[in-house]
This record gives sequence, C-alpha cells and structure tokens, in this order.
Amino acid sequence: MQAPTFEYRIDVKIDYDAIAQAYARNRTINAKTLERLIQLGRLEKSSRVLEVGCGSGNYNSAISDLIGCNCHGLEPSEGMLAKAKAQNAAVVWVQGDAQTLSYPNSSFDFLFCVDVIHHVPSPELFLSEAFRVLTTEGRICVATDSEWTIRNRNPLSAYFPATIEKELERYPSFERLKSHLADCGFSEVNDEIVELPYELKGPDAYKEKAFSCLQLISEAAFLTGIQAMERDLTRGPVSCMDRHALLSATKKA
Repeated sequence: MQAPTFEYRIDVKIDYDAIAQAYARNRTINAKTLERLIQLGRLEKSSRVLEVGCGSGNYNSAISDLIGCNCHGLEPSEGMLAKAKAQNAAVVWVQGDAQTLSYPNSSFDFLFCVDVIHHVPSPELFLSEAFRVLTTEGRICVATDSEWTIRNRNPLSAYFPATIEKELERYPSFERLKSHLADCGFSEVNDEIVELPYELKGPDAYKEKAFSCLQLISEAAFLTGIQAMERDLTRGPVSCMDRHALLSATKKA
C-alpha cells in the first residue's frame, strides 16, 4: 500500500484548559451516538477501546460503565483531563496528541473520537496513526459534522448564524475524510447521521460558551443570539435536534 501524503491545516487555537469547567458542566452525551458507537465497535467485555480527544470523558466513561471493557482516553488539555479523571477511575486517562499516538501497533480493537477531528491540524496523520494502533479487523468511528449538519444545527446555527462559515472553514469535509480513511488503508467505509430530539430549557451552556464555535464569532453576534434565545425561552422550552455525522471503517489484513 502506498503511504498517504499529509496536508496540514491551520486550526483555530482555543484554550480548552480555560473552558474545561464550562464544558464539563454543560456538555452531555448524545444517547443515540453512544448507542451507535457501541454497535459499530462491536464492543464486549474483552474489547480494548481508545477515545482520542476524550475531553471531560463523558463517552468513554459511559462505555466503561456499560460494557466493562478496557478503555483508554487520550486528551491534550490538562484541564479537560482532570475532569475526565474525576469522572471515572476505571478508565486509563493519558495526556497526548492525536497525530502521534503513544501506543504500540495493534493495541486496540476500537478507536473513536467525538467532535474532535476539526481540532486536529492533520486529520490524515491522525487517521494513519489510528490505522497503526488498531488490530486487524479493528474498527474506527469518527463522530463529526457534515456541511449539512453544520448548516442545520438547532439551536447553534439558528441563533448564532455567524458560526456557520467559521465552522465550515475548520471542519474537514465528509467526502475528504472518507477519502483519507481509504488512503490510510481502511475498508468498509460507511457514513450515517444520528439524531436525538430534545428540549432546550435554559441558555446557560450558550452563555458560558461551552461550544467552541461561540469563541470564534464577534461579541455582537454572540449577544444577539443569546438575546433571541432568552426571548424565545420565556415562552417555554425550545425544540432542538442533536446530530452527529458518523464515519466508520474497518482495518482489514
């Protein structure tokens, strides 16, 4: 197999140590995404699992609790990692970089990341490293956003439309990621969108900028969105949809 070439992107720098508390307090699991991760990873008690960019540890902790398998979480931010360690002592939490995974070849049966790939300067390099550390027949799942899901985020894009172009600039396209997976040697590349309807009952997560894209827009655009959200919430909960675009693939012999 010809070695893939790597094209580096410039990522917007956000201080995740600074927002770790707001993130841990406000960000929750999409239950449909968790369900599909377990299914796509074919997880059982003997599985070895690595979450890259684990943040405050929500998904990895849930998998550890539900399946009881050997879970590892990798995260560059010390602040996020501290929240993860406090959440679940059964998971092995390690500070590290997605592009240089500090594990031997064939260490894991399943590798996943959630809302992370757009923060990685070279998604190609990360996917190549993922291929290396997975066992034969090991699987990967990247939970991210497509152009469509970004444009149709509710409430984010509805109340903060200035985030749309900012996000499209930093998210690698769905088709490009599928191509990268194939170039790195993965087979059975599939995609799907999972959806979880919910009701927004308060603006706190948005006022605290617990979503990184809110760090990227002007203060005027941010305040306009918050005011509109608070105005709508005076009439009751706002109907919303939490979505992930999932890319999954298998490492074949």
